Amino acid sequence: MDFALARENMIKSQILPNRVTEPEFLQAFFAVHREDFVEKHHREIAYSDYPVSMGSRRCLTPLQIARLIQGLDVKPGKKILVVGAGTGYEAFLLAGLKASVYALETDESLATKGKNVTAKADIHWKISPYDNGWPDAAPFDGILFCGAIAAVPQIFLTQLSSDGHLTAIIGRPGAVIMDMIRLDGPGSVTRPVTIFQTVADMLPGIPQPDAFEL
Repeated sequence: MDFALARENMIKSQILPNRVTEPEFLQAFFAVHREDFVEKHHREIAYSDYPVSMGSRRCLTPLQIARLIQGLDVKPGKKILVVGAGTGYEAFLLAGLKASVYALETDESLATKGKNVTAKADIHWKISPYDNGWPDAAPFDGILFCGAIAAVPQIFLTQLSSDGHLTAIIGRPGAVIMDMIRLDGPGSVTRPVTIFQTVADMLPGIPQPDAFEL
């Protein structure tokens, strides 16, 4: 299979038509080999608009990832926390945008693969429950959740810088439609703004409170 052509088609058919047009961003998507981050028997569908398996769970689609990262307004040198980093695809994309990336993952097998695949990038890995976030590295200029969550836990809001951004897909298990949202740090807007509607698998290990914890 011609994976380079598949990456190009992914960008042209999924990402570009959905208002993701920054040249540096598109180049990062073309440079990262998504087939290396999924299970071997799923490599041929790595660039489809489908949540492909990466082991114990399914990853987000390329479009979902693109819009979530775009919402972070990433600049070189910014410190970004990736929650539920899995095998590191989103983290590697962010590193390609010259961010300093912190990848938090609960599944040791996924994180181990992620460390190996992203070894040459500026990515710090931590295998830990999500309960405490990553206090030693906070504050973060951006926080990205790689899966749907019922609400944003308070601990992550306290680790977001005053002018930082947080992006996530908010919904309940089994929901047909979920909201992809952006939260700005306490130095600006503190209420969620909907980016667009989508649906994704829930991210294991995140508490499910009844409402946003702001």
